Amino acid sequence: MPTTTMRTLLPEEGLTLDLHLPSGRLPAPGDHPDRAALRRDHDAWFRARTAQVGLDAERRLFEECEGVSLMCRVLPTADTQRLLGICLASSVLFLLDDVTDGDSTETSHADRYLAVLGGASADGGSAHLRLLGETLARVREGVSPRLWARFVSGFSEVITTAAAKSRSAVPDYAGYFAVRRADSAFDLVGIAIEHGLGLELDLDPVHLGAFLDACVEHAILVNDLLSYRKEYVADEPMNALSVLCRTEGRDLQDAVDALCRRLAAAEDAFFAESTALIGAHGRRHPALRPYLDAWALMLSGNLAWSLACPRYHGRDGGWERDVLPGRMVLHPDRTVFHATSR
Repeated sequence: MPTTTMRTLLPEEGLTLDLHLPSGRLPAPGDHPDRAALRRDHDAWFRARTAQVGLDAERRLFEECEGVSLMCRVLPTADTQRLLGICLASSVLFLLDDVTDGDSTETSHADRYLAVLGGASADGGSAHLRLLGETLARVREGVSPRLWARFVSGFSEVITTAAAKSRSAVPDYAGYFAVRRADSAFDLVGIAIEHGLGLELDLDPVHLGAFLDACVEHAILVNDLLSYRKEYVADEPMNALSVLCRTEGRDLQDAVDALCRRLAAAEDAFFAESTALIGAHGRRHPALRPYLDAWALMLSGNLAWSLACPRYHGRDGGWERDVLPGRMVLHPDRTVFHATSR
């Protein structure tokens, strides 16, 4: 089913979809005790640097502000100054996700973004590029060389994928997921967790890779499911539900059911791979447990954030209750959730 067809399924009274979200195993979402101060410092940083970036950037950074609200849930025990840098990095990533997506002017300058990420000057570039350069200088403060090298590598993959992904439609779910993982920046969360908690882990790459696969799949599927209204209204094709409908001939509710099953499987894999990591490393890595606990908070925090996010659901939508919703209703301008399915 092409995206343009799905966009016609949003009557004013709403399109109702049943949800079957896994629940009961992940910890309750956290929140950092200094969230208000972090938000104030985050906003002050960007307000001093967004005069030439435009009103849309201001809306993203100051009204929706994904960076602070997400990362405070992920790292509720992190050092405040380290977390501020992580929040700034998250927000600028969200902002650049819009301006470097598709066939935009910024996308055509991916080589300049990569150069600035590698340490080149942003002088003479666009306002967005200069904002990236200034923010990266602040984000790098206190980050170890090893973690910074990993950050640059992961961020480079995001930029490179954004520049290439609109050239052809993905042929199937597996192809979609490979592209989505490369451009989602969720692989950078592990770096943020290590930096935020002051860790430098050296884990078995086989076990760690399987663990991160489960984490990233869970996070991406949550975001795709709960951002679906926003993305098809904006005619954005890179969403798992759109791909399942288009490539497998599913109707929308069937695609939602399939995605919820994949999400439950990813959660099962998270716990299984956590156990495997502990078994592989045991007491040799006393910092492993805080790292795993932080990832568990990432998954529950990302779910809570995705349910409440005004960017996805509009000013009058979203869900901020403890119990998970069993139904979502997609309206042209908002997503409304209900506790029980039909």
